[in-house]
Amino acid sequence: MPLFIDCLPFSYWQDRTRTPPLGYWTVVLPVLLTEPNLLGPPLGAVPQEWVLDIGNRGEGFAWRHHLVTAGIDPDQNRLPSPVSITTAIGGKTTVPVRRADLWLVSNLPAFANTPHRMALQRGLPFQDTTVNADPSASIPLEEFQKELLGEQP
Repeated sequence: MPLFIDCLPFSYWQDRTRTPPLGYWTVVLPVLLTEPNLLGPPLGAVPQEWVLDIGNRGEGFAWRHHLVTAGIDPDQNRLPSPVSITTAIGGKTTVPVRRADLWLVSNLPAFANTPHRMALQRGLPFQDTTVNADPSASIPLEEFQKELLGEQP
């Protein structure tokens, strides 16, 4: 198999929901999220940067905003039963699972238009909340704080 991804980028972000804020270095991958069983991703789809989490025992994990950003309705195509997952800090939580596929997008020009489909056999568990623990992933900090306080942005 030819080299599909080269030189994975590191991304630094701060979790400003903590006092003091905590900084994290992560490896991010360009990924497309689609409805399951498509022959290819929609034309013009924009990849999202997803963290490579080597501690995750599942096939993937998302937040509601990942699905919405990809144009997927989080309330449709769900599996009948939610699943129990262990969070990164060891807590247990129950989350819904949605049928979906991930497409790994190459960062090499020769393969940029031929993403690799990763069929999620067990579906995609996702945190079904509009509040995101990582404000850098979706909205500016000021808007995140206003959302937490119930204020209008």
